[in-house]
Amino acid sequence: MENFGSVLVEILHEMWEELLYILPYLAVGVLMEAIIRTFKWHVKIRHALTRFGGFSIVMATILGVASPLCACATLPLVISLLLAGLPLAPAMALLITSPLMSPASYSMLSGMLGLSWANLVVACAILLGLFGGWLTHFLRRYGFSEETIFRQNLPQGDFHDPDYPVEELRCECGKQLSHRVNRCTHNKFLVFLARFWEGSLKIGKFALIGLVIEVVASFFIPTDWLTKLLTEGGMADAVLLMFATVPLHLPQVTAASMLFGFYLPDPGQMIPLAKGPGIAMLVGGPVTALPVMAIFISMFRKRVLMLYLSLCIVGTLGLALVFTIFPPF
Repeated sequence: MENFGSVLVEILHEMWEELLYILPYLAVGVLMEAIIRTFKWHVKIRHALTRFGGFSIVMATILGVASPLCACATLPLVISLLLAGLPLAPAMALLITSPLMSPASYSMLSGMLGLSWANLVVACAILLGLFGGWLTHFLRRYGFSEETIFRQNLPQGDFHDPDYPVEELRCECGKQLSHRVNRCTHNKFLVFLARFWEGSLKIGKFALIGLVIEVVASFFIPTDWLTKLLTEGGMADAVLLMFATVPLHLPQVTAASMLFGFYLPDPGQMIPLAKGPGIAMLVGGPVTALPVMAIFISMFRKRVLMLYLSLCIVGTLGLALVFTIFPPF
């Protein structure tokens, strides 16, 4: 029992040390997202998507990278944009890029894994979004037009309406603290504080999950093989990690927290993470989120889900191969 107590204290101390290191980067990322959400910059860009024509794929990719929305919040948004007339191609680009990058993700990636890896994930998100959007545009004539992708006709209406008939798409944002503060005060500073609190809880939760998994695993499971796989692994290992992460809910911040814990780099230190396995975890894991798959299955025809998974898996492995052969750093 005494041994268990000492191990528990050591685990908690290790988690506390790692959490203290990432807190400044978490705060900066949440601050940027709170500013974006308070002034609704991402909403303004979103409303412009339906007016950009062929350029909308590029705009959707940029929005997905810059938006603070996660994959689960983006899918109902994408469906509402499709009903408003947005083609499937930019919608797919937006859906692919949203889970891969956000201001908070960039801040935490740069703090935990270094600027080089943060910039590489940004590049992967942009390239994967453009690849997914343009290929979807090419396939539009082969059964992927907006008129044929839904399993059923969705009723018109506002997803923010508490009486919207499709429960899976009904937005619960009106219950959020920031929306209640806005309704009561209309004070942007108070709304900003509320959004900062919401972002801290949401992003901090995923970071903490990653740290807990990594610290507990490092104490009880021999991790030499995993460290070797991440450090020296090639394309075969990248394929293995890619398919291992598909059934997992592995958000970007959680994946980065796990990798940070394995290496514990000093500030500015270049970690020896191999490009193939690194991209498989940091790109392949977040882009195949299970909650998104569940909504896909219920809302869209099977071929749309298969297209999304194919774009994500093939695109991620293609990026892993390219950056393994031509490492950017």
